[in-house]
Amino acid sequence: MAEQDVNTQIGQALRRLRRDKSMTVTELAASSDVSPGMISRIENGQVSPSLSTLDAIAGGLSVQLMSLFANTSRSADVHYVSAKSGLDSKRITPGHTHDYTLLGKHVDPRGSFESARVTIRRDQSDELPRYQHEGYVFLYIVLGEARYICGTEVFDLEAGASLSFDAKLQHGFTEIRSDEVSLITVSTKPI
Repeated sequence: MAEQDVNTQIGQALRRLRRDKSMTVTELAASSDVSPGMISRIENGQVSPSLSTLDAIAGGLSVQLMSLFANTSRSADVHYVSAKSGLDSKRITPGHTHDYTLLGKHVDPRGSFESARVTIRRDQSDELPRYQHEGYVFLYIVLGEARYICGTEVFDLEAGASLSFDAKLQHGFTEIRSDEVSLITVSTKPI
């Protein structure tokens, strides 16, 4: 990859990260002790900044230095899970256990993403746990019927139904109505 391309890609990453943090060039300059002019030239791909300059800027953005190099590699963080595979796991909480298969997970300086196939049998559902955290959740019911609470709303879910919500709302199953319920869940969490 040519030096010019690397400088342009670092500049684009810097601009995206700065905007994601809702920072002006002047604010970033103050927090990183790098001049506004230098930050502008880096964002426009006009200079080849030193690692110490990029490290100072990453510190001003509160991100890892490697975040500025995210677009300079031709490889990507890709996870493939073949059919009927994944990482079989078990969630254990006081009074409740259920199986799930981790289908994919990514973590970067902006947050995390996780997807899983969850199966809960009715005979495991004596004390169904409640959850509450930052981020968002998406559920898609593959098999079975259940009742789910999200905030103050209760939803009757069956195969083909989906639900997405802000995870700050207390949420969780209240009743498994069929022998078992199987669902795909996707959740995101900021770091």
